[in-house]
Amino acid sequence: MNLKPGCESFAKKVIPVLRARIAYSLAEDHEMQQYEISKKLGVTQAAISFYLGKERGDNLSIIKKFPEIDVTAKKMAKALKAGKGDVVLSELMCDLCHKIRKKRSFKALLK
Repeated sequence: MNLKPGCESFAKKVIPVLRARIAYSLAEDHEMQQYEISKKLGVTQAAISFYLGKERGDNLSIIKKFPEIDVTAKKMAKALKAGKGDVVLSELMCDLCHKIRKKRSFKALLK
C-alpha cells in the first residue's frame, strides 16, 4: 500500500523544475533581476542563481515528459510580474498537478 498522496510526489519531483522554469521566465521574458525574482518566489537570491545557472531544478527528462510545465511556468511568471495573488498562482499549480498526475509517465516516475 502506498500512503503517499500524488500531491506529495508532485511537490518533490515537479515543483523544483517548475520553480526553476518560472525563475528563468522572469529573468528572460520579463527582464527581472535575481533579487526581484527571489522576492517574488520567496526563495534566496542564491537559489535563483542556482536555478538560472541550471545547477538546480534542471531535470530535462521531466521537462520533456511534461511540456505543460513550461506553459504553466510562463503563466505563473506573468501573474507574478503583474502582482497577482496567491489564489491565481495556486489555481495554476493545482491545474498543472492534476494534468500531470493523470499521465501514465507520472505514474512511471513514482516507481
